[in-house]
Amino acid sequence: MGVSRLSFLIPTVACIVAIQAAEPTRVVRDVVIDGTKRVHEERVRFLLEVRSTKTYSDAQLRQAVADDVRAIEKMGPFTGTRGELRFSDDGREVTIIYHFTELPYVAKVALAGIGYFDREKAEKILTTKVGSYLNPMLLENDRRAVERLFQDSGHRWCRVRADTAEDRGNISVVFVVELGQDVEVGQVNYIGLPDGARPLAIDKVLLMPKGASYQPELVDLDAQAVVRKLQDLGWLDAKLVSVQREVQDYVRPNEARRRHGPDLAPDGYFNDRMILTYTVDAGARYRLGKVSFVGNTIATQQQLRSAFGMPEGAWFKRDDLEGEPRAGGSIGAIERSRRVISNQGYARCRLAQDRHQDLENHIVDLVLHVSEGRKYRIGRVDIQGNEHTRDAVVRRALFLNPGDLWNDDARDESRDQINRTGVFKSTPPRPVAVEMDFPDDRPEEVDLIARVEEDSTGSVNFQVGYSSATKLFGSVGYTERNFDLLGFVTSGIEHFRGANQSLEFQASWSEPATQVSATWTNPHVMDGPYSLSTTASRSDSTLREWAERRITGSGTVGRNFLKNRLNINLGYSYTDLKITNLQITAPDDALAGKYYLNTWTLGQNYDRLKPSRIAPTSGFALSATQGVTGDFMPSSADFAEYTGKGDAFVPVAEFEDGGVTYFHLSARWREEEALGETPIVPFYQRYRDGGAAPRHRGFDYDDLSPKQINRNGFLSNIGGTRNALATLEFSVPVQQTNEGVRLIAFADYGNVWAEGEAVDYKDLRTAIGFGVRFPIQIPVALDFAWLLQRRPGESASHVQFGLGNIRF
Repeated sequence: MGVSRLSFLIPTVACIVAIQAAEPTRVVRDVVIDGTKRVHEERVRFLLEVRSTKTYSDAQLRQAVADDVRAIEKMGPFTGTRGELRFSDDGREVTIIYHFTELPYVAKVALAGIGYFDREKAEKILTTKVGSYLNPMLLENDRRAVERLFQDSGHRWCRVRADTAEDRGNISVVFVVELGQDVEVGQVNYIGLPDGARPLAIDKVLLMPKGASYQPELVDLDAQAVVRKLQDLGWLDAKLVSVQREVQDYVRPNEARRRHGPDLAPDGYFNDRMILTYTVDAGARYRLGKVSFVGNTIATQQQLRSAFGMPEGAWFKRDDLEGEPRAGGSIGAIERSRRVISNQGYARCRLAQDRHQDLENHIVDLVLHVSEGRKYRIGRVDIQGNEHTRDAVVRRALFLNPGDLWNDDARDESRDQINRTGVFKSTPPRPVAVEMDFPDDRPEEVDLIARVEEDSTGSVNFQVGYSSATKLFGSVGYTERNFDLLGFVTSGIEHFRGANQSLEFQASWSEPATQVSATWTNPHVMDGPYSLSTTASRSDSTLREWAERRITGSGTVGRNFLKNRLNINLGYSYTDLKITNLQITAPDDALAGKYYLNTWTLGQNYDRLKPSRIAPTSGFALSATQGVTGDFMPSSADFAEYTGKGDAFVPVAEFEDGGVTYFHLSARWREEEALGETPIVPFYQRYRDGGAAPRHRGFDYDDLSPKQINRNGFLSNIGGTRNALATLEFSVPVQQTNEGVRLIAFADYGNVWAEGEAVDYKDLRTAIGFGVRFPIQIPVALDFAWLLQRRPGESASHVQFGLGNIRF
């Protein structure tokens, strides 16, 4: 048997050897590289498997050349790679030529035909960058991506062309965008809306509200959203009847409006307004009936129903029942009931709805099935995303610690407190999140994960600007909101961040005034409830009717209460003051000389600002300060000062990118009174108003003041002892993000009253205006104000302008 097998293998092996011996072999005479321009050909040769003088069979040669082609393509800056074989006359030798095209460098990438903001959006999606190689396939992908970007935003006939031109041996790329005719939604009408369903509320759910670009494929989605909104408001049987689309022409302001009259009138040239009409059949509106809970053992029916809150007979509205799903949104009735149980440690407690709809009486009885789960305690607490910030900054903001029972309210408060630090991003796409994780190996524990993304906390600002008060001015400064003094002292500049302390240096110059200041604040000394702040400053000014040099040093110690929302502090400051060069327009009691002031202050600050105290968009803040200068301490004058201030932010609308449109209401009251043997409040301490915000913008700097004819016969600003200022601002994020450009409209109301003068709010002076804020991208602040009911000698308008602020 073994011999027969061997006799079979011997002829087979012999045949294979004979075939291989018969297959011709080739000797590589030369390897030629064709196509290199900037890349040295030796870099290509280094990758090649085929070498001169090596011998290959035909199959081996074809495989080696194919491998070389792939290696050259993989190297990067080449396209169209192929291998060519040239045989000698006798066929024994072969020359290998590798042909390819070297991609040029991109020296410039630009977009033409669109504005700044559209260009910024398009640049983000381009893969062709300056310094990269120009790949024709990627270039075509970029062209299509830009075209699709604007088509999806409503420019249905947008076309994009990618032009390339040689630029000193490199390539310049310009994407030319032709937006074409833009069709907008001119009006959205509703037919059949019942009483109680406001069109404004329905508009908020539309993807294409009035003024949006018209996209036909979104009409059906909007129609569904209209019906769904009615159902969410309690019209559970609502249905869509029809959608009507009507194209109209829009008469532009400079066209024949005087002939046609209304805004919407045919002009025969532009069909660029689409009128959408949604007809609905709402049916009857449902009310909440009986609410019962099934499966609850931890809390009683009465406790759960009391937390539920919605009374029997209330409209059956989804927002009231379920609240807002986003983090920080309102909590609905069902969630309030669930938290009665979950706040006792039952982290996986769930309430499932079972609706019983009474079609005749239009009532919905609600049965909530409770799944309590087991009780959990906090296990690990992990912080993720804090590259520079110390863990302790986040941990001291948490109200859940290892060993504590799970509590949803404490989790929400933890998220709010992390946002209040002001060093983490609080808006989409990655806001602060406090999440739970259930480990398999610890069935009775839930881990807490705080996910954060650090915000820009440092800024170097430089300003060169002009204002109607100080004319040309300049300033430089540095601010860090995440400073770490101990890390800086012990480890140097590499560890100067991370402790959530505030450090600020400022220096400013103008013809009438110069100022330098430095401030350091630690809101949590030793990670505890105490705060510490110290400030030093010097100013030299001729803005008033004398030359003034003021040197001040101060320190403040505070204590936080009520979950860090209330701070009560005690401060001390010393001021060294020198008055020289009195002008003939100075008040009669103004005297040149040196003065010193010892001041103690007691301050109270309370706020409910969200998402942070640095850049709030909702909530309120209240503060009060009581100060005593002199009295029981040596001082050039004895007087007391009382200050009260309030701010409120009322959000109006929120964009998908997190930008909030809001009203900002601010009010401030200041009052001084002389103490002891001081007959009147000294001239250098009395109030004046006017200037850039947060002062009265309708007046030049310090120009809002009681006036009096002095002994020299000149009208003098004497200053006052009572000052009121109220401001209303409407702020809109132009780029739909809180860190972008903002437009504001404002109104300032305020006045200053002389000592002994009765306060009459009819005396309030009013200014209105508008402004623009570019806090990050193009750091510019610009305000225009107009004074209403101005008096003789007062300027009708004022402007404030500043440039320069770099954050990192």
